[in-house]
Amino acid sequence: MILKRRFRSIWICILTLTIFLTGCISGEKEDQDKQKEMQKQTNTSTKDETDKKETGQEKTVSGVSIRIEKALKLEHPDQKGKKVLQLQLKATNKTAEERFVDVFEMSVWNQENKKLRIYPGDNLGTQLSPGKSVKGNGYYVIEGKGPFKVQYENTDTKEKQEWIIDKVTDMTAEAPKK
Repeated sequence: MILKRRFRSIWICILTLTIFLTGCISGEKEDQDKQKEMQKQTNTSTKDETDKKETGQEKTVSGVSIRIEKALKLEHPDQKGKKVLQLQLKATNKTAEERFVDVFEMSVWNQENKKLRIYPGDNLGTQLSPGKSVKGNGYYVIEGKGPFKVQYENTDTKEKQEWIIDKVTDMTAEAPKK
């Protein structure tokens, strides 16, 4: 008799737990589906705005104004046939405090949404005094084709800004001569 009660209690607990977990999992899937649907709608509604984004557009991240002045395609110095994307940047500190600006807080993705590896060159990384500006470069090994999506994320505040680079000036040997 006692054994039957324990078995019944255990069975009820397992059944209740199963129902609870099933509800949690399906709710999570619905949330993910809703997020994907919203992202699709956002992408279609802002497509015209995205098409207008290119180099030269200035954006502010945590009080630092960043502008991608030029995007160049260069020969990879070590690997024949590989190319490097050079982003020429200008950053201005618009706050009353020192701010750190670093290319390592910047990520670049190709058309297939594959993240490009940073190339170890003379990459921008400096402490910026209030009201001061600095120019520098960011280098990335090109894989795939553009347009390229560039995202700068301040690691302290988690604030982000994005650029779409449609036009890259080809400086390689294969570039058409003018």
